[in-house]
Amino acid sequence: MPSTKTVSFFRLFFLLGAGLFVVLSGAPFASAQTVLPEEALADLIKPSIVRIAEHVSGTAKIPEIKVDIRQRLVAVVPGAYTEVPVDEYLIGSGFIIHPDGYIATNAHVVSEMTVKQGLASESALSALYANALFLSDAETQSFLETEGDNSFSKKVLDYVIAHSVFQLRSDVAVLRPDSEKKTLPELLADGFPATVVYENADFLDDEKDVAVLHIEETNLPALSLGESEGMAVGTKVFIFGFPATAEFRQNSSEEATFTGGLVSAIKQSANRNFKLFQTDAKVSEGSSGGPLFDGHGDVVGLVTFQTDELSRAAGDNFAFALPIEIVKEAAQAAKLSPTEGKYSQYFKKGFSDFSGKHCGKAEDSFRAALASSNATFVSEKYLAFYFKQCAEWQSGGLTLDTRLDEWQGRVRALGSPFFYLGGAALFLFGIFGGALFWVLRQVRREEEEIEALETRLYTDEARIKGYDSPPRTGITRPRVDGIPRKEKKIV
Repeated sequence: MPSTKTVSFFRLFFLLGAGLFVVLSGAPFASAQTVLPEEALADLIKPSIVRIAEHVSGTAKIPEIKVDIRQRLVAVVPGAYTEVPVDEYLIGSGFIIHPDGYIATNAHVVSEMTVKQGLASESALSALYANALFLSDAETQSFLETEGDNSFSKKVLDYVIAHSVFQLRSDVAVLRPDSEKKTLPELLADGFPATVVYENADFLDDEKDVAVLHIEETNLPALSLGESEGMAVGTKVFIFGFPATAEFRQNSSEEATFTGGLVSAIKQSANRNFKLFQTDAKVSEGSSGGPLFDGHGDVVGLVTFQTDELSRAAGDNFAFALPIEIVKEAAQAAKLSPTEGKYSQYFKKGFSDFSGKHCGKAEDSFRAALASSNATFVSEKYLAFYFKQCAEWQSGGLTLDTRLDEWQGRVRALGSPFFYLGGAALFLFGIFGGALFWVLRQVRREEEEIEALETRLYTDEARIKGYDSPPRTGITRPRVDGIPRKEKKIV
């Protein structure tokens, strides 16, 4: 029976060998890719970005007013009204939050209040400018310094809107991404008619500039809504939208613009009841209502406004986004539970397999993403690269669809230096194993020689003392180096 020390040596030998085998066979280490590369983010998010258009038509009667900046007073000039025709188009962005046709955007993109403000602002500004001519330089400076939150200028604008008469009609549509129409009126007429199911009417005061639309379409590529709590200054974020500065022809509803940047600051709203995320990701007019999303593809904010025109002329331009929780609150008010669409789910699974070169599984997921999605919004062009790449890998024998493929892929991934290192390790392991075997064999041989010597000693003792046979021992001796010893019984 081998000694305890011998067993320990064998156990050590086995463990070392098993460990070396695991390393050289390329056993996978637990690692999960949680952040998507930007190209994959674009393919994931882009089908869910929509362009929204609103046509507001009708008439408006705008009063002429007088203001007194010193006394902070405003009044209507009796009987003095200007009647103007209204034929305005508003353009913005949005993103799908539920497969059954629900879309999030800014309230100012679809609200008649945006048009009313524009119509009333000329009267308000004219009155303010006319009265400011009678102010001293010190009074003008004091007035400008106090024009912050709840400013007199805003009070004047609200007054004009309240005393105006509007007869307006609003038509909202989500433009078709596959439309071939050329002009904005044609695009709107060809689009999906949209119903505003929720609009925060107080967005000018509480800054919760959010609305939810609905179109009669299903199986839309809805995005996953994340959480904004983990956002910090320096977090990398991305924006998708339809900025006017990127529009070189009317029909650009098909091609949204992808930009990226960092969260450059986290600021408080005017009422200090929620956060605003400031980012240097490039936006311009028309990007309003687009998603702010992270590297996982989860929407964390709603792009709402940018640095004002005067500040842009003096320095850098920044975008500001509402936290996604405000969108969730709006959805709840509309009795809606945001749900990630099948396209997003299948794409993420497919890309995970694609990243590991498991093309068989990846292609199955990508085909399921196409089959389960609305063909108007999701086309094969978003997945063409992955099918093409898999075809190249398969023709070159580089896919990892079987266990053998995986092992060969890991070996190839090691590269020549690792082969040399592995060969050297095997050589050293062989030398070590041979030496260990020789040592164990020598130990065993010495044990056998000691046992033979003891037997001869017992035999000689029995012969000298006249015993018929060697003394029998009934007492087990203590173990020495794992070898059972016998205590000789004295007669």
